[in-house]
Amino acid sequence: MSHRDSLLALADARPRSLDPSGPPADPALIMAHSRQESATRPARRPVRRLLLAGALPAVALAATGAILLNNTSGPGTPVVQPTVSSPAPVDVPADASLLLVAAERSESAPATAGRYWVVRAEHGEGARRLQDELWLAAVPGLPSASYVRSADGGSWASQPMQGHTADNNFLLAGSPRPARELAALPTDPAKLKKKLLTWYADTGAAEGRDEFLFYSGAAIVLDLPVSPQVRAAAYRMLAAMPGVTSLGRVTDRLGRPGVAVAVTRQGDFAKAQTRLIVDPATGQALAQETWVAGSPTSYTAVISGRWSDDGLPEASALR
Repeated sequence: MSHRDSLLALADARPRSLDPSGPPADPALIMAHSRQESATRPARRPVRRLLLAGALPAVALAATGAILLNNTSGPGTPVVQPTVSSPAPVDVPADASLLLVAAERSESAPATAGRYWVVRAEHGEGARRLQDELWLAAVPGLPSASYVRSADGGSWASQPMQGHTADNNFLLAGSPRPARELAALPTDPAKLKKKLLTWYADTGAAEGRDEFLFYSGAAIVLDLPVSPQVRAAAYRMLAAMPGVTSLGRVTDRLGRPGVAVAVTRQGDFAKAQTRLIVDPATGQALAQETWVAGSPTSYTAVISGRWSDDGLPEASALR
């Protein structure tokens, strides 16, 4: 799912009272994408898939959840609550091998599991900024729910997620995936790449092959609750890809420090760049951003992610 798709879905889902004032989305963002990417793609997503899935042109929000069903020690890595403090000192390579540093740190994270994967994120494009919290069922038979509010705060509003089940809650490589399929992703980078490319052929994606792999790999490390070993494999796959360059130390749109890698493509009228921002101290991906002609245009920043065995909360209970 593209970042633009996610924002439109969020806009459709939330109450009109939350609509911010301001100018419409910057047309430069649309103009920068190639005509091939602008072409209508086959419908292959749940109607209200709101979260990060790593398909850009997409800053990616494909939401998540890999769990070994009926196994309390199944793979799944909680996203550590990011902080705005400086990361612990760490050597930052000048090239995409910084992803190998992230892989090592990610691989050491503990594996956890639960009935729901809960992701809170902020999405922005132009003057529009929204936050959502998704409760995505990983166990068959449980309902899922989404909650939306203005990025400036305020009350959360509950939104239905009709048709979302453990069999289609988790978006990767352009299509909804069951939790069991994410749980079975390969932990070897070459095998993971091969698996993703089988989906590339199946979905008829409009992106080029390398773009498809980058966005899919970014989705895995950003907010999909796969095992630490799968996340590490995705980082290693990305590090070996041509066209992935290091931008060094950066700050994401929420003010959090990290390091970034990027891919750049030439659109109709300007170059568009997709950045993946990572905390090198933990190996956790913080955000994905789109830049056009050297200026930021859209972003998705993961605020927190965790497993929960609780029932769906009332919107008024969220803080």
